Amino acid sequence: MGGAGIELRMGILRDAAKQQILGPLLSHGWVAAIKSESISGEYLVIDAEKNSVKHSVALMYTSATDNLHYKDLEKAVSHIFTNGQLYNVEAYARGITVPVSSIDDFFPLLVKWNSELAPVKPVKLRKTTNGPILRIVSENPLKGIWSRLNQFSSAELAKKLILKRAKADGVVLTDAQVHSKALGVSFSLSNASDYYKGAPNESLNKRVLSLYYGTLSLAFAEMLASPIGPGNLDELEGMTKQGHGLFALPPVTGNFGDLKVGVIATGFYPNWVSFLGYDTGFYPRARAKTVSDLDDLAKYPSQSHANMSALLSAIPELGDLFTQVYDDEPAWLIPYIDMASYRALKGSEPSSSYIFLKDRSNKISESKIFSQDWPFSELTRIDNSDDGEVYRVRIDHSGFETWHEALLLHKSPYLGSSTLIMPVLGGVAEYRVTSLAILYSLSILVRYMPGAWRRVEGGDWDQHLSVMRSVLDVLERILPQQFLESISGERVHTSMPGSLI
Repeated sequence: MGGAGIELRMGILRDAAKQQILGPLLSHGWVAAIKSESISGEYLVIDAEKNSVKHSVALMYTSATDNLHYKDLEKAVSHIFTNGQLYNVEAYARGITVPVSSIDDFFPLLVKWNSELAPVKPVKLRKTTNGPILRIVSENPLKGIWSRLNQFSSAELAKKLILKRAKADGVVLTDAQVHSKALGVSFSLSNASDYYKGAPNESLNKRVLSLYYGTLSLAFAEMLASPIGPGNLDELEGMTKQGHGLFALPPVTGNFGDLKVGVIATGFYPNWVSFLGYDTGFYPRARAKTVSDLDDLAKYPSQSHANMSALLSAIPELGDLFTQVYDDEPAWLIPYIDMASYRALKGSEPSSSYIFLKDRSNKISESKIFSQDWPFSELTRIDNSDDGEVYRVRIDHSGFETWHEALLLHKSPYLGSSTLIMPVLGGVAEYRVTSLAILYSLSILVRYMPGAWRRVEGGDWDQHLSVMRSVLDVLERILPQQFLESISGERVHTSMPGSLI
């Protein structure tokens, strides 16, 4: 007999397994179930199978479990998870060769399993504009965008969207999966709309919070709308149990731009990044307590944290407003075709093209460009003028019709040209992901660092205020359109009545 306490803990364990292991497995097309339970060891064994590939994992109530149980599980599973953070695991799991980690690590493992079954290119090198075009003609393009997003606040219309995307991707979903996804999409978009619609008329403090939580809801909807994304809101809530996956530390230099923002391996952010196809294996296991902790590169790799100024450097729409306030080099370039090379290749179907990269700031180093994970070679400086420094590169785009399909380009109604953005945090170059990190850090300032925020609003840091207002204006316009594309699976083109485009 286990007793009431053990039964209670086993119940908690079953609920955790259902939410954070079985739910994701089933929604990703795996056949999965709890194979066995151990009352004495307070653990579960879960079997999963897909396309004749089988995996078994264990879920312990706590890592502080007798070593005999670890040894028994080592013979039966390939990974042991614990329902919570690890405690003295080196002692309890001594001599064990299978990995032991928190249940929060299961989703990245699932992504790895799925990748082994169906390998894909990294998102940043994958064609991202292959969907149909949704043309929105309106005197107020943002209002037109929100009218499209708001239609999916209806569970019935969300259901149609999910079925359409599943069919396009060749994914078979059960009626129950479609229903639960549709409810999640409709609820998330309703939340996002409520947050965003009030933002323009709110004080700066409230506007920051509204845009952050509204963007978080849009990210929920993006994951739920995907045929291979989470099956319901419960799964997303399981991801957020350990927080949002980011942390912020106040500046110690007396410079607002030195506010530190970092990623951690648990919480929503790393799960979203994994969903988008990025590697999160180097993300720190715990948040830093002080800025000096970040000096330990073994625990906190350089890509796992960034200054506020570095995050803002990845917003091309700020333009010279950024360079007037901050000394950092911008994290974006303007790519365009080398017409001479293009004409020379005309009539053929090349797998490589030559393009130019313009750095209008004249600040970005050649080594930084060369170090990016882009399909470039033959980097050569061509020109250095008042209009910016220009480089020529060869881009390899085998499998794509044109060179720009092989790059993750950022398009914006504020810009005359597409831009190529470098990752500034967590190895992710996605504009909306960086934007969420910016909004998160500002929300932390507003809520938990009021002294620093007052210095921005009307004190000795007021030179940053115009940047803050501008970045909120930009994100309020750009993010709904980007999420409409990621949620609907369509490219969105906006124009005003009577325009030529």
